[in-house]
Amino acid sequence: MTTFSERNGYIKPSDAIIREKITPEIQNAICSCYDWLREESRENIYISLEEHLWMFFLNKRKSEFESVDDYGLTCYKNVATIFIENKSNLWYRKLDIIEQTVKYLYNLCNTEEYVHNILMHNIINDFVLNLNSEFKRLNFAYRIIDKEVVEVSSEEEIVAIETTLEDSPNNIKFHINEALLLYSIKPLGDYRNSIKESISAVEAFCREKTGEDTLGKALNKLESTHIIIPKLLKNAFDKLYAYTNQPENGIRHALMDDEGTYKPTEAEALFMLVSCCAFINYLNKKVS
Repeated sequence: MTTFSERNGYIKPSDAIIREKITPEIQNAICSCYDWLREESRENIYISLEEHLWMFFLNKRKSEFESVDDYGLTCYKNVATIFIENKSNLWYRKLDIIEQTVKYLYNLCNTEEYVHNILMHNIINDFVLNLNSEFKRLNFAYRIIDKEVVEVSSEEEIVAIETTLEDSPNNIKFHINEALLLYSIKPLGDYRNSIKESISAVEAFCREKTGEDTLGKALNKLESTHIIIPKLLKNAFDKLYAYTNQPENGIRHALMDDEGTYKPTEAEALFMLVSCCAFINYLNKKVS
């Protein structure tokens, strides 16, 4: 639904995805999510999160985390929101602190004290959902997927990746997780190796389902069991696999020269990650 300003031409709707910067609106939304987390979680849990960020993200001394005010009350550093609100901090470092927060909270949930605490699990899941909802609402080009902050351009891409992570065995999940991690390195991802991990997930799928170690052989074997894949679609996947085997890009083979004649870009890494996930999901449905 458009707003009055948009309908009457005072503000033009923007189709551009906000990336490589954090606008004041996005910053406020992120801080509001942290405010919600502080209110919903137990005080000691939120303080332990702030202390973790203080010591292991900002690398500050533990003795400086808490202080005593004029009334003799113990005060703790408000690490997350102060860091995010600080204009001098780079946009990707602000995403780093979000990622650190999510990983710390999920790791905390796996400890003996909280592993059976359903309320705590729900609060953390809702915190991530709140962030992703705000990112989507504000056309921010990033989402939290499997504890990583990842740049995406559509909800369909998110669904493709999450479906693979949810429905695949551990060996395939491992490669997809690695591809996500390499892709999401700030400020510049390791796109070449991210693509390598994405295609490795496809190879792992092929070995598991058919016993073959290459895509072409695997597709042929599937067809011999009456699982038909349209010819043009099969050719497209074959060409994607061939792309990763080209010596000039160094994805699956050593580079042919010192500089490398071609360096994969962020767009290619995301395309391959989503395409490989979609391909695995597609074949999973065919096989089942």
